[in-house]
Amino acid sequence: MAGNAVASSPQPAPSPVSPPGEALISLRNVTKTYGVGATAFQALKGVDLDIAPGDFVAVMGPSGSGKSTAMNILGCLDVPSSGTFQFRGVHVELLDRDQRALLRRKYLGFVFQGFNLLARTSALENVELPLLYRGDAKKARRETAMAALETVGLTDWWDHTPAELSGGQQQRVAIARAIVTRPDVLLADEPTGNLDSERSVEIMQILAELNSKSGITVVMVTHEPDMAAFAHTIIHFKDGLVERIEKQHAPGQVVA
Repeated sequence: MAGNAVASSPQPAPSPVSPPGEALISLRNVTKTYGVGATAFQALKGVDLDIAPGDFVAVMGPSGSGKSTAMNILGCLDVPSSGTFQFRGVHVELLDRDQRALLRRKYLGFVFQGFNLLARTSALENVELPLLYRGDAKKARRETAMAALETVGLTDWWDHTPAELSGGQQQRVAIARAIVTRPDVLLADEPTGNLDSERSVEIMQILAELNSKSGITVVMVTHEPDMAAFAHTIIHFKDGLVERIEKQHAPGQVVA
């Protein structure tokens, strides 16, 4: 049985390079139901979705449309009730909790609206955390974390705590923490939701640069059309389904 095969012999890690022409992420007829019986709620009703390596995807839709549930599944934080979820050809829905955690730790980075930084810890130490959990040596952690802070323009602020940083700077630290393990995919949930317009544009420019220069696939939930305009692909959710998908040649230029 597939489940026993996974448990008895851990599934190999996904290949670092997707086969030519194949999607990095693929959902097929994915459903997600919460609760049972009369109180059951179907958050996803049969989602089909492909995300190509190196894409910059904005996920949009009203509250209750299913976009957050879909992001939780893409981030291996939740599993489908039915359907298939493949990451580089690996069937994630067949993995156990530990295997999903390993996939998250190795291939995914997360950025949240609320920053989620440790309050009494310096920017550098916040960025180091994923490397600490991974077991990297102290010297290597420091060097890698400083390089990540340099990527987001915060090397001069490495010893400051979150309380000593602006909201935009805190989100930069959060992005540095998310990319310090060199993930293949960066999942951003309303990354500009707590920022003013100017800081929001700065954060989006960082995400766009990470995508274009480092090749990181970015998948971002946003309510803001101005922020979605930075993406190459905009996926609109409605009532638990993908309503439509727009492609953009350049920010703000939708392909018919």
